Amino acid sequence: MARITKSAQKLKEKRYEGMMETFKEVAEKHNLKEEIVIDVFKKAVRNVYARQRGGDDVHVEVVINEEMLDFEARLLKVVVARDEDIEDDALEISLEEAHAFDAMAEVGDNVVVERGFLSNFSTKTSSNVAQNFRHQLIELEKEQLFNLFKDKIGELVKGTVEKNEKTTYINLLGITNVFFDERGKQAIPGEILRNGQELNFYIVDVVSGAKGASIVISRSHPNFVKRLMEREVHEIYDGTIVIHDIVREEGERVKVAVESLDPNVDPVGSCIGPNASRIQKITAELGPDGRKEKIDIIPWSKNPAIYIFEAFRPAVPLGIKIDTEEKNAKVIFAEDEKGKAFGHRGANIRLAAKLTGYNISIFDVHEAMEQGLTFQTKADIEYEERLAEQERTRERLLKEIARSEEVAQRVAEQKQLLEDEVNAMSDEDTLVYKDDYVETAEDTVEPVITPKAPEPVVQQVKTTISLADLEAELAKEKEKEEAKEKAQAKREERKRKPEVKPQPEVVEPTVSGPKMDIYTEEELRELEEQNQEVFEEDDIDYEDFDEYYE
Repeated sequence: MARITKSAQKLKEKRYEGMMETFKEVAEKHNLKEEIVIDVFKKAVRNVYARQRGGDDVHVEVVINEEMLDFEARLLKVVVARDEDIEDDALEISLEEAHAFDAMAEVGDNVVVERGFLSNFSTKTSSNVAQNFRHQLIELEKEQLFNLFKDKIGELVKGTVEKNEKTTYINLLGITNVFFDERGKQAIPGEILRNGQELNFYIVDVVSGAKGASIVISRSHPNFVKRLMEREVHEIYDGTIVIHDIVREEGERVKVAVESLDPNVDPVGSCIGPNASRIQKITAELGPDGRKEKIDIIPWSKNPAIYIFEAFRPAVPLGIKIDTEEKNAKVIFAEDEKGKAFGHRGANIRLAAKLTGYNISIFDVHEAMEQGLTFQTKADIEYEERLAEQERTRERLLKEIARSEEVAQRVAEQKQLLEDEVNAMSDEDTLVYKDDYVETAEDTVEPVITPKAPEPVVQQVKTTISLADLEAELAKEKEKEEAKEKAQAKREERKRKPEVKPQPEVVEPTVSGPKMDIYTEEELRELEEQNQEVFEEDDIDYEDFDEYYE
């Protein structure tokens, strides 16, 4: 290697330090690490050098040569055994030629066959390297920004205004600064941003430009209003109210068509809020003070005529003549409502046409009469809509009835098939087949088929009495039955003739002393006859006294 002078060495060192300083500045500007910027530059050198040596498939590696203080590009080739084995001379080299570059080379090794230093590149080649480097930086920056904001595209993000004399930047989330044109299409006309002001911005996209990748932010996009409404109206956020369409002329008016999926929730009232509190928070974000955009909340309707009626809010049409095939509509207003229907600078009619997708022309009552226009009022259209809805309901019910009858028919058929199979199985169980044994005269017996006993029908009886009351009532009934049985037994006992129990033999006591005769023989017989009369059956009916025994 040729020796270089000290002055040349100092120039190399100065040039190398200048390149490293440039990489550091680029890294700070694009929010990248310095090592990543150096790797991107190596990739740019490799792309340019490879294209000059045969194309992108050529094997080139780029390293920093610390001794030479320069970037070195090395062209490598794969070693094959013979010249006949070479398929692409830009990629392969024979073993014999490889030994000229590396005496220790073997088949299959990568051998450096050419070296080039950045300081020796031509002006054109160096320019190509710089251009490729910028392109690689843009793609890398776009990729990193996209990874940071890919989940925020289509969302609101807080940004802080950072202004200087000529340009306005918006610092998003403290991560990156985005250029914002206050007079461009993404800004609200007439709105002036103040330094240090914190505002909401809608992330439209991440794109690449001549000066690098950038995030497109907006305050005039229709979805900017949509995200504001989702933030302030929780019924929209949770999906109870659906936003069908939003049309906007920034700085003038916004129309939002909404529908409630819950019949108990008023979509217009929910968006406006108590004392217009919700809608005021939304309009506070739209335009400069004193010139806030007006927001019309429109109830969405699948009927195009009714939808057009609502789309002209706050103006109230008298009638409409609509051609749904050609998408044309002629809307009639009272004389004092026609100006309101046009709106400021015609914004209201333009937004109504854009919202509904119809070509709309408006007339006052006198103009409609002069042209002989026949039109329908909103009440007429709603009446026809109710009739059509009733007819659709009737057709739906008829279809459901027919479907239920068809299902019932299939169930009956399946039930009949099941019964036939069960009967067939029962018949097979009672038959005697000749294949089982040799039939003789004694064995010939007529098969006896036992009819199946009908299944008991269980009737369900509904009762309103409780179990405890039922048990108490049964206990009372049982007590009455027992009382009656006891009374009957008593009556039968009284009717039966009482048995004369044998009188115990009276043993006269032995009295010592002289015997005294108290009664004569005749008096004794009379007493016996009187005692016998006491036990004779009388004619008393004891049933008269049954009540005293119950």
